[in-house]
Amino acid sequence: MKAICVVSDCDRRLLEYNGLDSFESLWEVELDWFEEPNHRRHGWSGVSQHVLKRPEGGSLTVFIKRQQNHNFKSLLHPMRGLPTTYREYRNLCRLKKYGIPCPDLIFYGHRNAGGQWQAILMTRSLDGYKSLEDSLSSIEQDDVDARRALLASVAQTLSRMHGHYLRHSCLYAKHIFVRGKNCDSSNRDGICEFDSVVIDLEKMRTGFPLYRLILHDLDTLYRHWKRAEGDWEVFIDSYVACMKSGFLGRKVTDAVIRRSIADCRASQIGHPAANRAAG
Repeated sequence: MKAICVVSDCDRRLLEYNGLDSFESLWEVELDWFEEPNHRRHGWSGVSQHVLKRPEGGSLTVFIKRQQNHNFKSLLHPMRGLPTTYREYRNLCRLKKYGIPCPDLIFYGHRNAGGQWQAILMTRSLDGYKSLEDSLSSIEQDDVDARRALLASVAQTLSRMHGHYLRHSCLYAKHIFVRGKNCDSSNRDGICEFDSVVIDLEKMRTGFPLYRLILHDLDTLYRHWKRAEGDWEVFIDSYVACMKSGFLGRKVTDAVIRRSIADCRASQIGHPAANRAAG
């Protein structure tokens, strides 16, 4: 695969002003790690946070992911593979095309340097956003309307993603970010609105059938989300309400109910009191 370099048109001047408008400059710039590099086989991948100065004043916080030989295999590239950030770049473009909220791309590039695949992905920081769990924890438990609105926003984003047959494949709560709008005390109407985005799209792929890909993501989210009582049920109700197919919605609801019942029984069996009663 040939080397490529893609720069967002609206951010080209910004990168030039900061001297970071080429692959070489971004690869060589010295930055602290925001996330320590993870190593796999003969490669690595790490993320840095950086603040760009705007020509007109002010600043913009960005995240820069750099990796070397951190590849995935494909049918067209079964031997050496492709950079995992290339798949994330394609998925960001795909979500933008469909109008599904996700981080804004500033720069993507990859090259083969001396037999080493190097790749860079730069996105805008999600200012004002917090993870799903942190966002929920900032809302009082008795503020039912705000919690319902937040969960409805998440449900809408995920249902739109799934509606295009896209499976996140690693849908943890930490991969969903939420931002509140009109939620301060100056809001006279008392209506709290939220935006939700999905991040970490390296493993996202097209999947069939729709029912199976939905359950895969929802089951992952169910297992990796520390939530308050009732949040899951409210989320599922909102998710099913967003679905166009009533039949599919019923299948999803039935599967979720079966999973909840099975987990409830398993927890009762594992509970000491339940074991004593059974004895």
